[in-house]
Amino acid sequence: MQSLTLRVGVLSARDLLAKDRRGTSDPFVVLKLGGQTFKTKVVPKNLSPTWNEEFDFVLTPVAFEGSLGLTVWDKDLIGKDFLGQLSIPIGDVLRLAGAPGYDDPNNQPIANPLHGRKSTENITGEICLKLGFVGEIDRDLLSMLDRSMEDSTIHATLMRSDDPADDLYFNQFTGGGDTAREDAPETESDKDSSTESLNGDASDTPDAVPMVDHNAQMGLLTIDIVGATNLPYESNVTRTSFDCDPFVVISYGPKTFRTRTIRHSLNPTWNERVFLHIRHSELQLGWSVNLSVYDYDKFSNNDYIGMTDLRISEVVAKCKKVPMVVNTPTSMPLTEETLNLTLKSTKASEPATLKIKYTFTPYKDLRRNFWLTLIKEFDNEASGQINKVQLTAMLDSLGSTFSDESINLMFIEKGKAPDEELAVEELVDILEGQITGRIVCDTKRLKRSKSSKSHKSPKSPKSADDLNSPNFSSSLRSPKAETEHIIQIRECPICRKKFRRKADLDVVSHVALCAHEDLGKVDNFVMGGFLTEAHATRKWYSKIVSYVTYGGYSLGKNNANIIVQDRATGQLVEERMPSYVRLGIRLLYQFRSGRSAVDRRLIKNLLKNLSVKQGRKFDSPTSRKAIKHFVAFHNLPLDEILDPLDSFETFNQFFYRRLKPGARIIASPDPNVAVSAADCRLSCFTTVERAKALWIKGREFTIPKLLEDEEMAKAFDGGSLCIFRLAPQDYHRFHFPVDCTVGPTKWIEGTYFTVNPMAIRTTVDVYTENVRSVTYLDSPEFGRIAYVAIGAMMVGSTVLTSEPGQKAKRGDEHGYFAFGGSTIIVLFEKDVIEFDSDLLENSGQNLETLVKMGNSIGRRKESQK
Repeated sequence: MQSLTLRVGVLSARDLLAKDRRGTSDPFVVLKLGGQTFKTKVVPKNLSPTWNEEFDFVLTPVAFEGSLGLTVWDKDLIGKDFLGQLSIPIGDVLRLAGAPGYDDPNNQPIANPLHGRKSTENITGEICLKLGFVGEIDRDLLSMLDRSMEDSTIHATLMRSDDPADDLYFNQFTGGGDTAREDAPETESDKDSSTESLNGDASDTPDAVPMVDHNAQMGLLTIDIVGATNLPYESNVTRTSFDCDPFVVISYGPKTFRTRTIRHSLNPTWNERVFLHIRHSELQLGWSVNLSVYDYDKFSNNDYIGMTDLRISEVVAKCKKVPMVVNTPTSMPLTEETLNLTLKSTKASEPATLKIKYTFTPYKDLRRNFWLTLIKEFDNEASGQINKVQLTAMLDSLGSTFSDESINLMFIEKGKAPDEELAVEELVDILEGQITGRIVCDTKRLKRSKSSKSHKSPKSPKSADDLNSPNFSSSLRSPKAETEHIIQIRECPICRKKFRRKADLDVVSHVALCAHEDLGKVDNFVMGGFLTEAHATRKWYSKIVSYVTYGGYSLGKNNANIIVQDRATGQLVEERMPSYVRLGIRLLYQFRSGRSAVDRRLIKNLLKNLSVKQGRKFDSPTSRKAIKHFVAFHNLPLDEILDPLDSFETFNQFFYRRLKPGARIIASPDPNVAVSAADCRLSCFTTVERAKALWIKGREFTIPKLLEDEEMAKAFDGGSLCIFRLAPQDYHRFHFPVDCTVGPTKWIEGTYFTVNPMAIRTTVDVYTENVRSVTYLDSPEFGRIAYVAIGAMMVGSTVLTSEPGQKAKRGDEHGYFAFGGSTIIVLFEKDVIEFDSDLLENSGQNLETLVKMGNSIGRRKESQK
C-alpha cells in the first residue's frame, strides 16, 4: 500500500499548569495516530519544558480522515495528572505546515493552545510543534491529501477566555468553551443538528432564541503590549543590583489577561497581543482597558509597580479616521502609543512608560473585507464587475441555497438585468443587506419543490421587465416556501469550529473574524483565564489559602469569594474582606454542621449580641484609631468626604460620613428614570420568582413575610424588586430612588444574619428574619413602592432621617446604617419599571453590579405613561 511518512517535532511548551505542591510539574507528551503511539522524555520540575524530539508516523489514504492526538501529562510517583490535549486532523497538516517537506526552510514551527477534555476543565498553556513529510514523497498521495482538505488559506490560533458571551463566533481568539472538538465522536443528536443546520435556521422556528444581539456588538479591538521603559529601580537583597521581573495584567470588563514574565529587566519587551470585543453600550459607559505592571517575586506576593489605562472612546475615535477605499479591503493600521505609568513608588527619577499598539475594526468592516476578498477570487478579469456566472460560482462555494430566481433578483435590486454585471461594492451591499435583514426581498421565501417534476419552477427571466411581471412575483410567494441561506457550512474552514443551527449573519461574522489577519505574524499570545487583576497576580500558595477561606474562584458561586462588576469600568472587582471574616462566614453557612446550626436560638442570640456590642464599641472615642486602618485597607477616596478625617470623634461617625455636594450626581433630570438608592452591589429581578430562582434561596422567602403584612403584600403581587447590598467600605447613607411622598414606617424585630451572598444563597431566610424597617412610598411616576432597610451582622443600628408626609426628590436622604454590611430591598408594583439591560444581564448570571448612588437603574414602562 502506498504511504507517506509524517514527521512530528515536539519542540517545547509554555505556561503549563502546576500540579505539584512545589508549584511545578514533570511534563511529557504522548502522541497517537491510529495504532501508532510514541512518548517523549519527562522534563522534571518545569512549566515551560523543552523536548526537541521527533517522531515518524506512516500515513496511508485510510488515515487521511483521522487525527493526530497529543496529550500532555504530569508524571507522578504513582500515576499521572492531565495537563491538556490537542487534536490535529491529518487534513490540516498541509495548512499548518509552511511547506510539505519537514526540512524545508519555509516550514516553521507553530504554537497551539492546549484544550481540556471537557468545557469546564481548567487548562492553560500551549505546545510548539513542527509538522512535515520526510523521505520520498509520493506526489499522487500528496494530491489526494490536498483534495481532502477544505478550502482555507489562513490558520487561526485559539485563545482561552472566561467570557461566555464570546463563544458564538469569537472563540478563535478567546477559546470556545462548548465548541465541539474535531476528534470527538459524532453522536446521533449531533448528526441531526448538523442536518437541520443545512436545511434551516434556528430563526425558522417561532420558538427559536437568538444566540447573540448583533446590534449590540461594535467591533474588534487589537492591542499589542510591546514593552516598558524606565521601570523604577529597586535594590535587591544584597544591594548590588536591582530586582525586577515585570509582567503586565490587562483587564477589560469581565476579561483579564496577563503576559509572560521578563526576567531581570527595567526595560522589558513582551510583544504579546490581546483581542477584545467591544459593544456599543461599553463605549457609551466610557469603559477603559486597564494595564497594570507587576514585579514577579518567587517567594512573596508579586509587587505592584504601576498602571495606566486606555479609553475605548479615544481608541475608536482615532481608528475611525482611516479612510475606506472602494473595492479594497479596509486597512486598519496599528496605532502606536506610549502611555505614562502611574507608579506606586515616587522615587523614580524618570517617568516610566508602557508602549502599546492598537487598532479597532468594526464588525461590518470585517465582513466587508471578507466579501471583497471572496469576490476577488471569482473576478477573473480583475474588472471590478461580477456577472451572474461568477456570482453563482461564488455562492456555490459557500454552500448557498439561493435559487436561480433569487440570484436574478439580486441584480434587479440594483436596477440591472441578470445578463448585466454588478459592481463589486454593489454586490457587497446586497450580500451584507441579505444577512443583516436590511435588504428584504420576496426572494427570502421561495418555492423549493422536492416532491415531483410536475411542480415546475418558473422560467428564468431574461430582463428586468420579466422580473417585475406579476406572474413571476406570484410564483415566488408559494405558501410552501422555505428560507434560503447565503452560506451553509458545517464548520469554520479556518478554526474548525462546528456550526449548529446558526444564522447566516453568525456564520459570516465568525468566518470573517477568523480570516481578518494572519495570526501567525505574532510570536506570542497573552494567556487568559483569570477573573480579576488580583487573581492574575496571586501565587500558588496564596490561591490555596484563598480556596480554603473563599471557596472556588469563580463567578456567581455560593461561596465567600465575592466578585462584582464595576459598572463604571466594566472590570471585575474582588470585594475586600479580612480572611478571618471570610473563613467564619464559610464555616457558618457552607459546612454541613453550620447549616443545621444557624436556625438554633443560640446562634441567633450570639449574632445579635456580637452586633450590639460591636456597635457600642465603635461609638466609643477609643475607636477613632481604627479609622486610618480602615481607610488604608479598603483604599477609600478621601477627597469626596465632606468633613476632615480628624474631625470624626468615633469610628461610627466616620462610617456614616456625609459626602461633598456634587460627589454623587443624579443620572437624569427626567423623573421617569429611577436611580440607585445607595453606593452598593446591585441586583435587579423582574419578579420575585425570578429572584428566588437565581439569588434568594431562603426556603420560606415571600413578600408577605418580608413586609409582615398580608394586605400590603397584595399590591406587589407579580411586581419587580431590586436588592442594594452595602459592603462595609461603601458610603452608608441611603436615599430615595424616585420622586415620592414618604409614608409611614414599620419596624420589625429580628436577628442579625450576614447579608453576604453566601448566606443569601442558602436555605436561611436572611431577609425575612433580620431586623428591618419598611417604609411605603407613593410616587407619581412609579406608584406604590415598599422601601425595606435590612440590618445585618455587626450593624449596630439603622437610623431614618426622613419624616412621614415629606415630599422627597430622587437622591434625598432617607437614612443611614451604622457599622457593618447591610441591604436595601425596593419593591415595585407589576409592570411599572423596566430595569436597565446591563443590570438584568448581570443579575441573570448571579453577578452583582457595583453602582454609585444616583446611577440609573431603570425607567418607567411606556405603558404606564
